[in-house]
Amino acid sequence: MAERFDVVFEAARLHFEEGLKQEEVARVLKVSRPTVARYLAMAREMGYVQVRVLQPKGHAFLHDLELALVERFPTLREALLTSSRAEALDPSQVAARRAVSDELAERAAMLVDHLLTSRRRRGDAVVAVARGEMIDAVIRRIRPSRPLPNLEVLPMLGYLRSREYPYDANRLAEELARLYAGNYEWIPAPAVVTAEEAAVLRGMPLVAEPLRKLHDDTTVVLTSISCPYLTRPDGRREMRQSTLLQSERVDRAELSRLADECGAIGEICGWYFGPDGAVDVPGVTLLGLPLTRLRELAADRERSVVAVAGGDPERVEAIFSALRLGLMNVLVTDYLTAHRLLDIARRESSASE
Repeated sequence: MAERFDVVFEAARLHFEEGLKQEEVARVLKVSRPTVARYLAMAREMGYVQVRVLQPKGHAFLHDLELALVERFPTLREALLTSSRAEALDPSQVAARRAVSDELAERAAMLVDHLLTSRRRRGDAVVAVARGEMIDAVIRRIRPSRPLPNLEVLPMLGYLRSREYPYDANRLAEELARLYAGNYEWIPAPAVVTAEEAAVLRGMPLVAEPLRKLHDDTTVVLTSISCPYLTRPDGRREMRQSTLLQSERVDRAELSRLADECGAIGEICGWYFGPDGAVDVPGVTLLGLPLTRLRELAADRERSVVAVAGGDPERVEAIFSALRLGLMNVLVTDYLTAHRLLDIARRESSASE
């Protein structure tokens, strides 16, 4: 059955991506033209081929914004934009924000599948996935183009609470691997520990080996970007339920100090950063993929660091700093967020002249 799925996928790829006519596809696959037509119909039914009708002017508008982002941020290799809603700027408009997040997740899911299954990929992918609701939403929307039995998936950091927590990176790594009939490996250790505990855990082979793979072998990273504070629908401003806060190793007062006094404006999987780089949290160590290594991966043209973030004006400064620090090379966001990112860049450029 897997072989049949492969030939259906190959027929669709040759016809829709390579531009071959059905007769030409038939010659390549050594089947009849009616068989190719049947394969293409199956490809649509199986979700291998998706047809979207876009209003030409709107599509060109998004494309221009995507190009503008890539030109403005040197480390950004690709920007993928979705539509947005002006009401999403209002924290009380929960449904509007959810709709934007859903579009981002759908767009990112298609991108991830392409990155993993592209015939142009050199070697088998090793994927690192972050924790969080957005990453869970992306994975739930992935419709695999074909099985990838040699795929390896790792969490970006150890576990919080337990592996049953729905947005835990270990659990999400397992879920992504199962979608593609691939392989996964947990980091069987807490995400947030003391320096002494980290030294002991890194000396244990069960922990050291997945950490080594994460550092050395990762070819695709799937993450989101958060920020310290959020505004509730009723207007209250409070600390987000971040990785460090959920670990119960760092309290709200310390995280507030990081944001208000140390310049922390963004977070990726527990690692905080400001406009000038990483912001260290005293007394704790995270077991996973640090920002220094994330930046190195993003600078490598053969690897993809995909950040999915948008639909929330409070995250714009965090996304901007992450772009300027080179913590990603692919961004999936909405067009209102893209506008704001470009506006910040223009203001900074004008101020420096």
